[in-house]
Amino acid sequence: MEVIRTEYSVEQNLEDAGCTKDFIKYYMSLQSDGKEQIELLEDYRDELVKQMHGVQRKLDSLDYLLFYKRKEV
Repeated sequence: MEVIRTEYSVEQNLEDAGCTKDFIKYYMSLQSDGKEQIELLEDYRDELVKQMHGVQRKLDSLDYLLFYKRKEV
């Protein structure tokens, strides 16, 4: 199966990943520099992972509280 890459699909993919319009515009301006695009995407991915870990810690705290509250009932 061949993957068709167009500007629209790249922009849509970045939007789906939660990138801002400014991020997308900057990314698209770097089209001739694949290495810089990769670094930009890796940095954004790292930020998303940090956010995900932060949310996971919050969920863990709530789960802990729920566990003990349910034992009281």
